[in-house]
Amino acid sequence: MTDTRPPSLSRLLTGPALVEAVQPWLRLPDGEPLPEPVRPGARVGRSDVSRIQATTAAFRLLDNEHGGALSRLAVVGQLQHVTHLAATATYTEETGRALFAAIAELASVAGWMTHDAGVHDDAQRYLLLGLRAAHQAGSDGTGIGGHLLNCLARQANHLGHAHDALDLVQAAQYGTRKLPPGRLRALLASLEARCHAVLGDIGGMERATAAAEHALMGEGDDPAPSWAAWFDTAEFHVTAGVCEFIAAECVPARSARAIDLITQGTAHRPAERVRSRAFDHIALARAHVRAGQTDAADTATTTALALMGEVHSTRVSDRLRELDTELAAAPAGTAAAGSRGRIRAALRPS
Repeated sequence: MTDTRPPSLSRLLTGPALVEAVQPWLRLPDGEPLPEPVRPGARVGRSDVSRIQATTAAFRLLDNEHGGALSRLAVVGQLQHVTHLAATATYTEETGRALFAAIAELASVAGWMTHDAGVHDDAQRYLLLGLRAAHQAGSDGTGIGGHLLNCLARQANHLGHAHDALDLVQAAQYGTRKLPPGRLRALLASLEARCHAVLGDIGGMERATAAAEHALMGEGDDPAPSWAAWFDTAEFHVTAGVCEFIAAECVPARSARAIDLITQGTAHRPAERVRSRAFDHIALARAHVRAGQTDAADTATTTALALMGEVHSTRVSDRLRELDTELAAAPAGTAAAGSRGRIRAALRPS
């Protein structure tokens, strides 16, 4: 809150420049040496890495429950601390790889919280920093590197750069191709399906959705990594429903399938995933509007607005504005007018 430094001069990368920025992670040679410390200082052990991981988990929980705006400066400060530590400390080979993997995971949380707060240039910069740390982690960084590319792709999708998002998710799929089936492969395929839907490729959307379901069902008994645990069956069903909602723009009959899938996912969404539940009900409301069910849309909108009051997220506000645009096209004399009034009151600066 007392940070008086000038705004970041970083610029949001798009197109070939963005794809080029992620290429080093895809060309990871075996046995690349760890960097030498700039000024050898403290010794870092596995217990230090464990503490970094525990702090990252705490920040992720705060992000899920309250949104990124409230805590992002704290996680950015933690990221600055551990990157400085990595540049000056000494460690064994095994600990060094684990340290860089932990930095990559922390950067994914910092980048995602910053994206959620609407500071997109800096968010991308943190995610790319995390990708470089994943590169330095060697094989330990393969999975988290795929997740960081997933975050970059989701950011690109949110900003309307669907072609960039598809390039990024396909790069992530290539880079993680040797990992066993599981949540990472499922979440990447699910995101690929959404990219295809946005680009109007319904066949590609259906194939990728089927691949996501197959990968999720093929997950082994080992616990999912902390950065992938969010992609569960609830997330899969909601994402598949959103894909159907997007496809309904061309084939209106698909709205019914969208409503069924989103409702199914929402029913199993963990209570602590407050922001995700807000997104669920906004998507459900939009699907109801597209199906001509304005009363049901009004009910979903009411729930979304109540959940919005518990989080600080510019992305939730952005999605509510999209819902408002959908409602504007609804017939006069329906519940849409009341829904729009409450949305605009919620978005009005206090």
